[in-house]
Amino acid sequence: MGKTICMQIVDDCYSKNILGPEERDLLYCEKVAQEAARQLITIIEKKGASAISSFVESLKQHDYYLYEDLQGRCSAKEATQHSLDLLAEDLKELYTSACFRKFHPLGEDIDILFDLETTFTDAVFWKKDTMNNRKGHVTLTKLLGEFKNPSVIEGEAGKGKTTLLKRVAALWASGECPALKKFRLVFFISLSGAKGGIYETVCEQLLRVPYDIEEEAFKKALWKLKEEVLFLLDGYDEFKPENCPEMESLIKEKRKFKNLVVVTTRTETVKMVRNIAETVAEIGDLSEEGAKVLIENVLKPELAIDLLLQLKESSTMQELMKTPLFVVISCAIRMGETNIIPKTQTALFCTLYDLMVEKNRYKTQGLSASLVLQSINNCGDLALNGIFEQQFSFSLGHLLSEQHEKVLLAAGLLNKYTSHVLNPVYRFFHKSFQEYIAGRRLHALLTSTTKVEVEKGFRYLCQIDNISDINNKYHNLLLYTCGSSKKAAKLVILHMANIHNHGSLMGISPISDMQSVTSDNEEAIDPQNLEELQKLQEMNMDRFVVCALNFFSESHSESELSEDFEVFFRNKRLHISNQSIPSYLFDFFKYLPNCLEALSLITLELFGTNISPKIGTLDKKKAFIPEQAVPLFYDWSHSINTMQVSLKDFQMLPRKDRISLGKICSSALSLRLHITRSSGISGKLQDILKRCEQNIHELVIEATPLTLADEQQVVLMKHLKTLYISDLQTERLEAEGMKHLKMLTVLHLSQLTGTGNGLISVIEAATSAGCRLEVLELVDCCLTKEAVTVLVQNLTNLQKLQVLDLSENHLEEYASDCVGGLVDGLRNLPSLHTLMLPWGKNVKDCLIKLLEQLPGLRQLGLQKWCITDENIELLTSSIKKGGFKDLQHLDLADNCVSSKGWHSFLGAMEMLRRLEFVDLSSKEELDPEPHLIRDLGKLVSDLSALQEVGLLQWKLDENDLMILNKGKTKYGREFNLRVTSEKMNEDEEDEEGYIWHKYS
Repeated sequence: MGKTICMQIVDDCYSKNILGPEERDLLYCEKVAQEAARQLITIIEKKGASAISSFVESLKQHDYYLYEDLQGRCSAKEATQHSLDLLAEDLKELYTSACFRKFHPLGEDIDILFDLETTFTDAVFWKKDTMNNRKGHVTLTKLLGEFKNPSVIEGEAGKGKTTLLKRVAALWASGECPALKKFRLVFFISLSGAKGGIYETVCEQLLRVPYDIEEEAFKKALWKLKEEVLFLLDGYDEFKPENCPEMESLIKEKRKFKNLVVVTTRTETVKMVRNIAETVAEIGDLSEEGAKVLIENVLKPELAIDLLLQLKESSTMQELMKTPLFVVISCAIRMGETNIIPKTQTALFCTLYDLMVEKNRYKTQGLSASLVLQSINNCGDLALNGIFEQQFSFSLGHLLSEQHEKVLLAAGLLNKYTSHVLNPVYRFFHKSFQEYIAGRRLHALLTSTTKVEVEKGFRYLCQIDNISDINNKYHNLLLYTCGSSKKAAKLVILHMANIHNHGSLMGISPISDMQSVTSDNEEAIDPQNLEELQKLQEMNMDRFVVCALNFFSESHSESELSEDFEVFFRNKRLHISNQSIPSYLFDFFKYLPNCLEALSLITLELFGTNISPKIGTLDKKKAFIPEQAVPLFYDWSHSINTMQVSLKDFQMLPRKDRISLGKICSSALSLRLHITRSSGISGKLQDILKRCEQNIHELVIEATPLTLADEQQVVLMKHLKTLYISDLQTERLEAEGMKHLKMLTVLHLSQLTGTGNGLISVIEAATSAGCRLEVLELVDCCLTKEAVTVLVQNLTNLQKLQVLDLSENHLEEYASDCVGGLVDGLRNLPSLHTLMLPWGKNVKDCLIKLLEQLPGLRQLGLQKWCITDENIELLTSSIKKGGFKDLQHLDLADNCVSSKGWHSFLGAMEMLRRLEFVDLSSKEELDPEPHLIRDLGKLVSDLSALQEVGLLQWKLDENDLMILNKGKTKYGREFNLRVTSEKMNEDEEDEEGYIWHKYS
C-alpha cells in the first residue's frame, strides 16, 4: 500500500514536470517505501519554493495517511520560503518609503529635506589596496558589481557614507540595479544602535518587535542564503562591539557567516577593519557639478546663484565644497539670510550653531540666562566626554535635568529619538557636530580666565598622549579647538611638539630608546624589527605633519604663530601628491617660510597616468603636473632645503610639463629625482637635468628607457651622491663620463643585460682613487671576470664601503677565483656589513675563507651557491664559535642541503637573535622530516625579530604550515612565509609556482 501510494505521487510529480525522467527512474528502483519517500523529499527540497508548493498540492490528491511527516516537512519548508518572501517585501516597502528615502541632514530643526533619488547620484570612489594605496577611480555602478566579503568603504566626516548605503538599499528595493538583483535580502543597519544580536538589531531598526519569523529560523535562513544576503553596516567608527558581539563576528569572521558585508567607517578608523577587507574603497570628493546640483536642489534659484558666485571667488570654500556635509551647512547658513559664508570647517559649524541658537531663542524665553548658559556648557561637556569615551548616544541622566533637556532641544543642539526604544535617546544631528561642540568646549576651557576650568581643559588635553590618537581618534576634536581661537591653536600645537619629543607613537617607545635598552640588556629584551618600526613611525609622522597643517589652516593665524609652529615643524617631512594639492599649502608657504626652511624634506609625488573618473581611461588632453604646483615651489621669497620629486607612470611628457618640472626641480637647495615606469621621459630627461645641474644630489631611474643623450647628461651631474639605475631597457650604458661623478656615495645598477665589458669602465671610474662609495650594488648586470678583477684591484680605494651586492651574476668557471680574490680584499674594509656574492662553478670552495675572514657581517647572500650538508656544517660551526652574531639577513636559496643538514643548522640559527630574513629554499625538491618542521616552527616562534622565511621547493602540507605559523603572532609582528604552492587543480599550478603566506 505504502509503495503504491508513493509511486502514484512520483508519477503525479513527473506529469507536472516537478521531477525529471532520471529522478523518476531512481525512485522507482527503491524497494522500501520510507526510503523512496526520503529521497523524494530531498529532491523536492532542492528545487525551491515553487516545486514544494506544487508537491504539497499533489499530496492532497492522494491517501497520504502514512506520509503526514512528509507533508509536514514540506509545508514547513514552504512556510519558510513564504516568510522570506514576506520579509523581503517588508524591507523593500521600508526602503522605498518616504520616511527612509527622505531625511533632514542637519536635523528636523533645519528645514532642508534630501531625497535619495536625487542626492549624490554621481558618487565616485577610489579603489585602494590593503596598504592604503589608491588604485584608480570607480563609479558606484561598477563598485556594486565588485563587492567582496567583506568590503570596506572609508571616507572623511560628512562625505556621505550613510547616504551612500541608504541609496544602495533603495536601489535594491527598486529592482532597477542589475548588480543588486542577486540579493534576496538587504539589511541597512546603523552600527551605533546595534545591540543584542543580529536578529534583535534587524527587528528593532528595520522591522517590528516581535517579528513573524523567529530568531532560529532567521539565522538558518541567513546561513542557507549565504551571499544572497547583503548587510549594509553603517558607521563602524561609532560601533561598540561589546553591545553586539554577533555583529562584530559578522564583520570579521566570514567563515561563521557566509553573507556579503559592506561596512562604512571614517578614514581615521579604517585601520580597525582594513586587515580583514577583501575590497577597500574611499569615497571621493564631491565634484563641482555635484555640489552645484546639491545647492540648486536645496536653495531657491536666487539664493543658489548668489552662493555659487561666492564659491567661485574663494579657493578655500571650493576645497570645503568637496564634502557634502559642508555644502549643506553653507546652504543652511544662506537660508538663514546671512551673506557671510565662512571659510573653515570650524567657522561653518560656528555660524550654523549661532544661527540655530538665534533662530530658536524665542523657545527659551522665560528661562533664566544662567540656566541657558549652564545647559550649553553641560552640552559641551556631554559632547567632550562622549568623544573621549566614544559615546554618541545619551540618556536623560546625561543631561542632568529635564530643564537642561528643554533648553538643548529648543536650541536644536540635540535631537531626541523615541522610536523602538524603552527610554528616550539623545544625539547630535551628526558626529561631526558633536566633535565641533566638543572642540568649542575644550577651547573655552583652555582659554578660560578661571584656573579651575583651565586645569580641566589641560586634563583633557593630556589624555591625548600619542601621535596615533592625534592623527586619528582626536583629529577633528583638535581641529575645531584650533579653529575656535589662535590662543587655543597655540596650546594645541605646543602640546603636539611636546608629544613628538617626549611622548610615543601608538604607545611604542621611540627607536632611540629601544636601541639603548637592547644594547644594555640584550638577554632581557629581544630586539624587534627596527626597520619595520621605522616605516610605521614615518607613516605616522607624515600624517602628524598633515594634522599640523590642517590645524594651522583652521586657526587662520597666518604669521602670528609662526614661531610656535616652527618648533613643531623642525626636522620633519612634508609629503605632497599631484592627486591632491590642498589650498592650505599655499598659505603655509606664504605665511610660514620659517617653517618651510625648518622641514628636513619635502616629497612631491607626480603620477602621470591621468584617469578620468567617469570612464576610467587615459586623458591625453590634461597636463599631468598641476598648474598650481609650479607657483607653490618656484618662488624666490622662500627657501626649500631638500626636496624629493618622484615621477611615476609618465607615458607622455608634453613640453609644458617639462618646463614645469624643470622649474619645480630647481627650487630646492638639494634635489632627489626619482623616475619609475615613465617611457614618456625618454629623450627629455637631458633637458630636465640641465635645469637642476647644480642642486641634484640623488637620481633614481627604474624601468624607464633613456636615450644616449639622456645618459650622457646623467654622467655629467657632478654633484650626484646617489645614482640608482634599474631595468634601463636600453642596450648601452654611457660609462666614459662616470669619472665626473666624484661625489658618489651610492651606486646601484641592476637588470642591465646588454652592458657586456662596458661594466669594466663603470667600475674603474666609480672605484678610482679618492672615491667616496659607501654602497656598490651591481645586481644582474652580466658581471664578467675582467670586471671583478678591476674591482678587486681597486678595493683599497673603498675604505668607506659598507654594502657590496654582486648577486644574480653568473661568473661560470671563473667564480671561485673571482670570489676568493674579493674575500681577500674585503677583509681590509672596516665598515663592510653587507655582502651579496655572485655564483658559478666551484664557488663553494671560497666558503671557508669567507667564514674565517668576514664573521662580522650583518647581511650575507650566497644565493645559487648550491650549499651542501658539508658546507652548512662549516657555517654552523662558525656561528657557534661566535661568528655572525649580528646577522640580520641570510640568503642560502637554491641549496642542496638535506633534512639532516638543516636540523644541525637550527642549533646555530637560534643564536642569531637579530635575524630578520632567512631563505632556505632548495634547488631540488626537499621532503623534510617531521621533527625538522617541528623544530623549525619552534625556532620561528622564538626568534622575535624574524620577519620572513623562504622555503621554496620544500614539500609542505597544511599540517606543516600550521606548525610553522603557530608562533607568528607571539611578538605582534608581520610574518611572511614563502613556500612552493600546492597544485591548484589536478594538473595546474599558479603562475609563479609559489605562494606567499602572509600573517599579521
